[in-house]
Amino acid sequence: MPWNPDLSEEDERQVEALVTQIGERVQAFKAFRLALGLSQVEMAELLGVTQSNVSKMEAARDPKLAVLRKLVEARGGRLTLHAHFDDRDLVLPL
Repeated sequence: MPWNPDLSEEDERQVEALVTQIGERVQAFKAFRLALGLSQVEMAELLGVTQSNVSKMEAARDPKLAVLRKLVEARGGRLTLHAHFDDRDLVLPL
């Protein structure tokens, strides 16, 4: 039985795909922190927030680009957005 009887099977598949994408984003945010070799406490110090807030950010459904940019800049980096096309790549500063 569907979790929401008002949704068609196709709608349910789309919802499941979105839930998977959201989970991947959250995992990417945590993976980014770990790739930098930071604990939640260290990340919190860099961002000027509490460890609890970092935990909430990692659990959030859509991590904010502003938070990622602040973290990257705190580590001496520059956040960019890469758009890949068949004939070219674009790199946009954020």
